[in-house]
Order: sequence, then structure tokens, then C-alpha cells
Amino acid sequence: MQCWIRHLVLAPVGGAIRFPAMLCSSMGAVFLSAGMGIAAGSLLAWMVRSWVVWSTRRWPMVGFSAVGGVVSLGVGCRFATDPALPAWWWLGITGTALSVIDVSCRRLPRAWVVTTAAGGFAVFAVLTVTDPANGVALVRSLLAAVVVFAVGVLAYLVIPYWMGFGDVTLYGALALYWGWIGWHAVFRGITASLLLLGITAALAWIRHRDSKARIAAGPSLILGGWIGVLP
Repeated sequence: MQCWIRHLVLAPVGGAIRFPAMLCSSMGAVFLSAGMGIAAGSLLAWMVRSWVVWSTRRWPMVGFSAVGGVVSLGVGCRFATDPALPAWWWLGITGTALSVIDVSCRRLPRAWVVTTAAGGFAVFAVLTVTDPANGVALVRSLLAAVVVFAVGVLAYLVIPYWMGFGDVTLYGALALYWGWIGWHAVFRGITASLLLLGITAALAWIRHRDSKARIAAGPSLILGGWIGVLP
């Protein structure tokens, strides 16, 4: 049975607008993906409690589970036929955790960023072992991560107030995923992330009238990262 989220059609007067289809292999896969996300969301609420003190309260737990389910459902439908699906799922789940932590305490814990990168690398490495043709993509992925991280470190040393070091390491982790797709994804992801970060900084300045006001860059970087991943 094809996914029930097959397509969305709006039919205004004089024509119809058809949105791109979201394909899933079966209803079972849909519910399995959502169920995994709900379980992962509940686990995330417990795991981030050191940074987000309210995460294990009743309604935040429900929120984490709901977000985890939605993220997993979206990733599962979009990447249903992609062998790298576990990597994209991992990016969605850990990216959610990093976003919440950053909004809550203006930090991007190194352990979480490294975990985000390590999960993606593990999946890509397994895919390369099972199919050596993926070797080029793996090398490109690692090269993109190293180059983006190195440029980020240089920018951090030259303009230390522009970004936190956690933001720089997150850029490197995201570049690992972009690189697996191609250099066009790297450039698209960097551009989207910087643009969203600039908009966030501008809104913070308008609100506080303080050029040194601290902002949570993580959500902007991660959202831009997904723009880089999605075609």
C-alpha cells in the first residue's frame, strides 16, 4: 500500500496546484517510523536534562515525543528509498536535541555535536564497506567536514564574537552530511545557514538593540543544514 501522504492538491478556480509527492513504502513503515521517533523523543527528554532542566516534566516530555514522531515521520517518508536513511534520521533526532539545548542555555555541547557527526559517519562507512562505489562520497564527506571546520576555526580566531566554537563544530558536523550528497549541497547548506543566522541576529538586534546580544545559532544552522540536504 502506498503512503497515505502521497500528494496534496489544492484546486483553486481555474486550475490546480500539485505539491511534490512524499513517498513511503507502506503504512507499516509509516507507523514504525513515527513510533521510533516518539520513543526517541522521550529518550531525548531524559538525556538533555542536564542542559534543559524542565525537559522531564510532563508536558515537555509530551512535546519531545511529538516532535520526535513528526521528525521521524518526515524523514522516513522523504528518504524511504535512500540507503542512508538511518543517517538522516540520526541527524533529525540529534539536531532536535541540539536545537532545544541551544535555545535553553545558549550552548552546543561538544559531546552532542560529536555524536551527531559520529552517527552519520558510521552509516556512511557501513554503506561504503557494503558498496565500494560509495567510497568517493565518503571521502568527499570527510573532506567537506575538515574544510568547513578549518575555515570555521579560522573565522573564530579572527572574529571571535561572530560565532561560538560550538557553532563552528556544528558546521563541521553538518558538512559531513552535506558532503555525502555533493559539493552543491555543501555550498547550499553553508549559504542557507549563514542567511538564516543573519536573519536571527538581525531580529535579536532589533529586539534588544545590542550588537553583542547572545543568540541561539544552533536552530538556524540546523535548519539551514536541512536546506542543504533536501534537493
